[in-house]
Amino acid sequence: MNASVMINILSYIDEHIKDKISLNELSKQVGYSPFYFSKLFSETMGISVTGYIRTRKLQYAMASLVEGEKVLDVALMYSFESHEGFTRSFSKMFGTTPSKVKKYLASYKVPDYCVPDEKEGSVIMELNKKDLLDNMHQMLFEVLRNSLEEVKEGFCSDIEISIYKDGWAKITDNGRGIPLSQKGNDEILNRIFSGAPITAIDYGQMDDFSPCSLQTVNSLCENLQVKVFRDGKYFCQDYVRGVAQHDLNVGDCEHVSGTTILMKPDSLIFGELIFSKEKINNWLNENYGRDCSATIRIWEE
Repeated sequence: MNASVMINILSYIDEHIKDKISLNELSKQVGYSPFYFSKLFSETMGISVTGYIRTRKLQYAMASLVEGEKVLDVALMYSFESHEGFTRSFSKMFGTTPSKVKKYLASYKVPDYCVPDEKEGSVIMELNKKDLLDNMHQMLFEVLRNSLEEVKEGFCSDIEISIYKDGWAKITDNGRGIPLSQKGNDEILNRIFSGAPITAIDYGQMDDFSPCSLQTVNSLCENLQVKVFRDGKYFCQDYVRGVAQHDLNVGDCEHVSGTTILMKPDSLIFGELIFSKEKINNWLNENYGRDCSATIRIWEE
């Protein structure tokens, strides 16, 4: 489908995002039959018309929740038939409930719509497995880079990387730990980690992935847990696709100082790919090699 025509369609969807938008209505905008329009849309965007509209409505709904609107009001605002149906659709797409987004997500901007380049084809449906694997490792490297900075500054002597067959990875160091205290913990942690869910549509349209921020890493993880050990206390927060899941857990402990991050990249984007010990070793050798004074162990479990 011609790019300018598709842009007009995407613009029309956004302009009528609070209405019930039918396939017939959209196909009339371009003078195609519903069947032919649906086929062209899927080929161009890599997602069905109904799937795109649902995603777009839920993204706008997230923005409304962050702005303070009530969950029921948002459900009705974006033409969902019930609070329950809206919550079910929202949770299925983003992995977290509207109420948790409303309570814990600090900010959210609806992504701009974008038409993929013609040469990319079904970029969302057929994301290149090698690129996916490389980007997934860039996420781990971004987390690991923070531990290696502690080594560079002389505050960390031991790093453990555990990779699991189910796609999880864990990075543990004995550095200083994120500087948290009894006050302002959520603010500090959110500034470092808090992101917002990134859908396959958004991911398919992202530019160069390296380097990425910890917020982006968190947004692309279906689960990420941060544990900080510092000054005789532990601090723990769980995230789902960048959204905190509870108030920060704080307690006393005798653990040495340090940070542990447990992460699982989003299977809706990365599928069943797993981390590679060889890739991690190669990256460490290329970027740090003999300059790294810490003991680094990589476990496959």
